[in-house]
Amino acid sequence: MAGLSIANNLLAGQVQYNLDKNQAALKNTVAQLSSGLRINSAADDPSGLAIATNLQTQVDAFSTASQNVQNANNAAQVALGALSTETDIIQRIRSLAVEASSSVNSPSDTQNLQSEVNQLILEVNRIAQNTNFNGAPLLDGSHSGFQPYQNASFNITSNAVLAQAGAGAGSGNLVASVGTTANFNTSNAGAVDGTVELQVINVNSTTVQVQASFFSSSNSSTSAPAKVYAPINANGTITIDGLNITVGNVTLADAGTTSFIKVSQAVAASSSPAGPFTVQSGAGEGDTVQIGIQATNAQSLRISNIQVANTAAGVLSSEDAIGQCDNALQTILSQQAQLGAVIVRLNEDANNDSVAGVNLQASESAIRDLNVGQATTEFTKLQVLVQVGTSVLAQSNANAQSVLGLFR
Repeated sequence: MAGLSIANNLLAGQVQYNLDKNQAALKNTVAQLSSGLRINSAADDPSGLAIATNLQTQVDAFSTASQNVQNANNAAQVALGALSTETDIIQRIRSLAVEASSSVNSPSDTQNLQSEVNQLILEVNRIAQNTNFNGAPLLDGSHSGFQPYQNASFNITSNAVLAQAGAGAGSGNLVASVGTTANFNTSNAGAVDGTVELQVINVNSTTVQVQASFFSSSNSSTSAPAKVYAPINANGTITIDGLNITVGNVTLADAGTTSFIKVSQAVAASSSPAGPFTVQSGAGEGDTVQIGIQATNAQSLRISNIQVANTAAGVLSSEDAIGQCDNALQTILSQQAQLGAVIVRLNEDANNDSVAGVNLQASESAIRDLNVGQATTEFTKLQVLVQVGTSVLAQSNANAQSVLGLFR
């Protein structure tokens, strides 16, 4: 049995050790309760802090990416609104072209129609030039990105059904069908936009002539008519603007019939210097979406030279204007569909960002956040231990004084 000692107060030392330990634990618990976090520094849980920090980084990135997607959506909506206005304008130009295609209009009437067309074309250019989002132009083609090559094409817009020509004579169409009786000469296919007009003319009692006139959309000029003689049951070929046109069975009974073919030129591949818009839609490097928006000015839509009052070409110029407007509308509608598809994709991206952010935040919370109920229980226990330890320390210090009784 150990004797009394005044050199070392072993009881007080043991109590002091436990008291210091409990006070340190109480301090850590207070820090956790006040912050709501189980991990406040690397000393609390080194690996847990590293994992939680990486998860929080991802959460923050997904949140910012979601905001990027929203901004891109807003920009696309601005572009769609401008394209919708341009669609209305081109529809109006087309209506004016349809009105001008009637030869019952007086020259002054068609000139008034042309005046409105000119102003509407200027408005298309203004919209394409000035539409922007946060200073970034949207419809001037500076962010079109890569645009692929487009083949030349043609469309038989009006094809007269030919009359019966009597015994032994066939019946059919002036241009029977797309792809078989009309095709491109690959060496010079669709040099320019324009409209071919085919007219059946009575030459004499046994022969008719098919006369082809070509109206060029680019310079508003009409070529000298190309002619092919077509006796009963004989076929002929006319080549104009790189288009080989095979004439069907044409007879005297078909004199006065007319067909129209709209020719659209080939468009070279292109790429804008600035490239398409790039949207960081995810949390990782390279997790991007690119948005290319074509130029939609009058030149790129190929309506800048529309003439509905060309006296030299007659109604052929306004007929061609109808076809040019159809091509322009198709271009704008394709652009609207592309932007609409991009918006759908971006919305899905935003939803994915939100789901990923929520799940990652839950994982980070499970690692870093404090179990408040458990910590409160621990806090209460440590408070009691510190209070008891303080009281016991006082008693331990008083116990050493009992050795003084030996000197009485």
